Amino acid sequence: MKFTYRIFLVTFVQLKHMEDLHLYILLLGFAWSIFNRYFVPKINKLPPAPFSALTVICYLSFFKQPIHRIFNHIASRNGPILLLHLGCRRVLLISSSSAAEELFSKTKTDRVFANRPKLVVGKQFGSNYTNLAWAPHGAHWVHLRRVSCLEILPFHRQPDQHDSLTHEVKMLLGRLYHAEKKFVELKPLFLDLVVNVMMRMFAGKGFCPKKIASEGNGMKSTSLLDYVTHSFRMTTDEPDVGYFMPILKLLGLNLEQRCKELQKIGDSLMDSLIEKLRTRKHEIEGSAQNEGKVIELLLARQKENPKRYPDELIRGLVQVLMSAGTDTSVGVLEWAFSLLLNHPEVLRKAQNEIENYVGNDRFLEQSDIENLPYLRCIVKETLRMYPVAPLLVPHESSRECTIGGYYIPKGTMLMVNAWAIHNDPKIWIEPEKFKPERFEKIVDEKDGFKLIPFGYGRRSCPGKHMAMRVITFALGSLLHSFEWERVSEKMVDMTEQTGLALFKAQPLMAKCHPRMNMVNLLSGI
Repeated sequence: MKFTYRIFLVTFVQLKHMEDLHLYILLLGFAWSIFNRYFVPKINKLPPAPFSALTVICYLSFFKQPIHRIFNHIASRNGPILLLHLGCRRVLLISSSSAAEELFSKTKTDRVFANRPKLVVGKQFGSNYTNLAWAPHGAHWVHLRRVSCLEILPFHRQPDQHDSLTHEVKMLLGRLYHAEKKFVELKPLFLDLVVNVMMRMFAGKGFCPKKIASEGNGMKSTSLLDYVTHSFRMTTDEPDVGYFMPILKLLGLNLEQRCKELQKIGDSLMDSLIEKLRTRKHEIEGSAQNEGKVIELLLARQKENPKRYPDELIRGLVQVLMSAGTDTSVGVLEWAFSLLLNHPEVLRKAQNEIENYVGNDRFLEQSDIENLPYLRCIVKETLRMYPVAPLLVPHESSRECTIGGYYIPKGTMLMVNAWAIHNDPKIWIEPEKFKPERFEKIVDEKDGFKLIPFGYGRRSCPGKHMAMRVITFALGSLLHSFEWERVSEKMVDMTEQTGLALFKAQPLMAKCHPRMNMVNLLSGI
């Protein structure tokens, strides 16, 4: 590189006495840009970079169509390992299962990419990059991950949490039965279900999200559900232009200010909830007496070690786990029902499987899921076709490393196009078709890194097992108890929203009525 700059200076001196100096400088600058774009990467063994015009088109259409499809188009023309230049930032784009496997299965590279980029949403919703989702890899993040995986998320396997999920699903079935509506919008029902399950897990049955409102501080009163939904959407739907183009940072101030105001409301809601639980009359001593409520468990840990478990840590953990687990689970359920309504033969096959195993004299139980392989195949096929985080959550390299024989500089953002991997015709036969049967012979969904909707490695989703249980149990229960049809002969619209998260553009409406052999059970709820 020093040699290149020396050539530039010598050439400039030779040309400075010429009449057309400005023209020559312009030509030299153009030649330098070509050299820097095409020859410097080869010298440094950087990954190939698409032609700049194609990259510019990508920028312009960043939020005009699903970005994972744009990136897949670029990768199909230029290769599975690319180094994009999004503004002033280098972005490593991985679009193949083999590259993802090399990246995440090797301890060294997985550790290098265990950081997160410092986006505005991470600063505001991530407590200045200190919560589980946005903290850099280190002792603090390891502690948060350990608390989440060993103390919080295993709650879904405890008997009282089984009862909570079963209770909320049964309440959903009862509401559908007694509503007597011919057409129902499914997303609000799924949202209430998931939030209620999580609130029971974190705070107990007496704390409905709609009852918790921010107080004082001149802030607009809202619910915890509103905060969770809005913070997730702001994280996934609005670009942080200041991160990619620092010169345009002023344009991103509106986003930062709105994130800051929303986070004040979220903090107020969580502080109110924590204080209510703290002032309960009974004392909590250890996980054996916490009655299945996560926040009370963490408050018990706080009494033992106040510095290790401050209110900020408890608040941040609950906020990030609720935000990450709510809309994602709801999105998968909505996509699953959309696919089933468009493929009634698959829906009937799933109902027959459940009915043959469970019968009609009782409701589906969580223990039945392991004996319903086709139902689980439907969930996996939905995650393959419509992963809610199609580009996973972005990573950032803490130092230079090598991927696929290419040199990756420090500070490079990583995007793994899980959607492209899930729809790769080289590893999936007819990937555009909904075929749950393809998973009947695949024992491990991560085999060969063909299916990675929850990510992989150190920064993979810690709540994936809980999410799979909630999604599969809710889906199976609804199929077991009700008949489902499209509202018309027209196929369900499968148009995707733009943005970084993969949601339906149009809300899902469905025709719903109780199955004849389940009426007696449903009427008793």
